[in-house]
Amino acid sequence: MIPDDAFSLWKEYFQGDPEVRAVAPGRVNLIGEHTDYNQGLVFPVAIDRRTSGLFRAASRDQCRLISGQAGAEAPFRLLGSSPKRWTRFAWACGRALSEHVDEAVPALEGVVWSDIPKGSGLSSSAALELCLLSAWNAVGAYGLSNHELAKIAWRAETRFVGVACGVMDQMASALGEAGRAIFIDTRTEEFSGWRIPEGLGMVVMDTRKRRALASSAYSHRVDECRRSAQALGITSLRDATLEMIVECRSHGLDDVAARRARHVVTENARVLAFREGLERDHRPSIGTLCHESHQSLKYDYDVSSPELDAMVEASALAPGFVAARLTGAGFGGCCVGLIERSKFRSFQAAVLGEYKRHNFTRPHIFEVTASSGAKAGAV
Repeated sequence: MIPDDAFSLWKEYFQGDPEVRAVAPGRVNLIGEHTDYNQGLVFPVAIDRRTSGLFRAASRDQCRLISGQAGAEAPFRLLGSSPKRWTRFAWACGRALSEHVDEAVPALEGVVWSDIPKGSGLSSSAALELCLLSAWNAVGAYGLSNHELAKIAWRAETRFVGVACGVMDQMASALGEAGRAIFIDTRTEEFSGWRIPEGLGMVVMDTRKRRALASSAYSHRVDECRRSAQALGITSLRDATLEMIVECRSHGLDDVAARRARHVVTENARVLAFREGLERDHRPSIGTLCHESHQSLKYDYDVSSPELDAMVEASALAPGFVAARLTGAGFGGCCVGLIERSKFRSFQAAVLGEYKRHNFTRPHIFEVTASSGAKAGAV
């Protein structure tokens, strides 16, 4: 559903009516962190926090887009240079789509509205990309599947925006299913939906400590993983084993490269075990696996923060707790919690009270549910 605010924004900036409405969800990753750019396994959920918009083909060759949260930007041409702020994602999507369909795509104009916290690790950029590409797919009548749109969005972000991310975020936003998490093998791009057990709720705990992937240590982790794979004599850490790491470490594999590889190997194993725990609704094993994932991200991958650690610790003391870990790239942002859904209010109050002792910025704690993926249609 498109919020009324988006229609009001349209009337403020445009004459006439929009042609297409589009919506795409953010995502939270239950487990499988920093594995997607290593051709590994992931387990995200598309959530009911979304980016939506109203669009039409522009009468001129300039794209003109307005954000309800970030404001208006100068018009830009798809064949011109990249815009500087958020519309660079639209420029990148248009360029990647043009390459895919092997023809110039029409300029797009419209408004976008989002309730996904920016820079929190809930993949606001992928939601924007899938919202825009879904709209372009409808406006241009290209007939592309959501899986194809996800790959185009990934190409836009890696090639044109310059973030060396894996494909998880785009696939989660495109392929989400209501009531289900999505198990994805990022090497083969095979995916399947797995039911979230009855009564198990998902909570996002936003520390409100922001980070920017393109300018953060994220790119260093990607490079460190490449170095690890080269040292192990493989093309991707997906093919690494703990035995290989131990053997290479004895022959000079440096400590940082070894720890990065160990995280990826053990995290892939945890994703498979988590899938089994989810299928059996075995909450103790789900909790243990998420704890181990967070500890690995903290000590082997070095992407946690005092805020994220404090949030996980506070969660473990709260009523209804099942599991918690950082989600997204880390360096700030959010934790994901799995709880007994009926205990949300008491869980929220307990976490806020315990977390307050650390004198960090007051967090935002809210429930999310598994949502369907990106879609577009006539207004």
